[in-house]
Amino acid sequence: MSVDRRSLLTGGAILALAATAPAEAAPAAANPSKKDLGNVAVYVPGYFPDSAYANGKPLTANRRFNRAIKGQPVYKMLTRVGFDGSVRQTLLPVAAHDVEVAPDRSIGVLCSMDGEQHTAFDPETLELAAIGPSLGGGWRGGGHAVYLDGGKTVILSERAPYLPYQGKLDRHYGRLTIRDPKTLKITETYSTHGIEPHDIRLTADGKYIVAANYGSTVSAKTGAFTIPRDVVQASITVVELSSGKLVDKRVTGRSDTELRHLAAGRLDRIFAIQARYGSDHDDARQLKGENVAYESDVTTDPGYNYMSAATLKYDAARNRLTRMGDAKSIRLMRHGLSIRYDERHDEAIATYPTTHHVMVFDGATGAVSNMLDTRTVGLRYPAGVTFLPDGRHYAVTGHWENMFVFERGTHKLVRELCLYPVFFGHSHITAA
Repeated sequence: MSVDRRSLLTGGAILALAATAPAEAAPAAANPSKKDLGNVAVYVPGYFPDSAYANGKPLTANRRFNRAIKGQPVYKMLTRVGFDGSVRQTLLPVAAHDVEVAPDRSIGVLCSMDGEQHTAFDPETLELAAIGPSLGGGWRGGGHAVYLDGGKTVILSERAPYLPYQGKLDRHYGRLTIRDPKTLKITETYSTHGIEPHDIRLTADGKYIVAANYGSTVSAKTGAFTIPRDVVQASITVVELSSGKLVDKRVTGRSDTELRHLAAGRLDRIFAIQARYGSDHDDARQLKGENVAYESDVTTDPGYNYMSAATLKYDAARNRLTRMGDAKSIRLMRHGLSIRYDERHDEAIATYPTTHHVMVFDGATGAVSNMLDTRTVGLRYPAGVTFLPDGRHYAVTGHWENMFVFERGTHKLVRELCLYPVFFGHSHITAA
């Protein structure tokens, strides 16, 4: 390898991360307005662009939207919502899941989930900047990315080719690909040491990547995933950036429950979301006490029913894994999706779109310190969550539409900052 990994990932990256760390914000203004956020924007992938139209045409037939996808069989939508009132949208050739923007705002990446390529884009114009293939030979995007070195390096999760489990764990381990953010060319790869990796996060000290690994494999009979999932080894893995070595791995031990998303601060502040599928019969049984008419979950496909699954706190320093919340709150932890760690207030904030809830967890104890049924303020199916660059607020987006803004620490709704665009389905968001 011509690239020295230790030089790339230890020297420049960590020093730059320290130099670009956000300063403590001043106390929140009494009456915040959108002007306070200047040119801040929130970026939202759109899963169902075929449901969207502009100028009387489907987006795929509209030259303002389709420039980047001609000849491409797979495409998704990207929306940029500015607090100045602007809305910019386009189609990009990627099976999009997560979106990230470099800290210096020079480039963004729309991460593929189970697709063959990722895309880089201009955060201002949304123009396509580069297409980056996965590793080839059946490898697939894992859906998430993190930037290093102020935006000079990007790391993406990648999944191994579909294979039934035959007793060898490492045949299913995914990889982390270290890439040039502008071209998405791969300069180095190393193992996640886990099956079907998905969400990845950088620890606060810049030394480790923490990965959430689904742990599930396809059926030997059908070549497809099952309901409930056949989970061989769901796990949290901690990989040292400077060496690519596995420094910690915690297996959940649940044979039907995947480990999908996480947030990380220090190694004793890792928060992980589990997800569990059930049959239609299982879903009917868990909801038999709901006397008021309810709708089917619009965030999932027919037959894929989210069952309750506790969100976890993992202290890697002590190898201690705990379920967060009590029995009542755990029943509402269906389809846990986005989770962020607020180091300033030592809290983790998570969304549960199936039950229309946002929960806040105490970082030290894992207790639920705040819980909101977002329907009571007008937000349905809360999906994405991101901190705004002002250090005072965070945004929560509905799966299909609307973006609500809350104050960090108090979790008060800031109605003056809310916006109401349509996103056409998504899971995760980012602000820059």
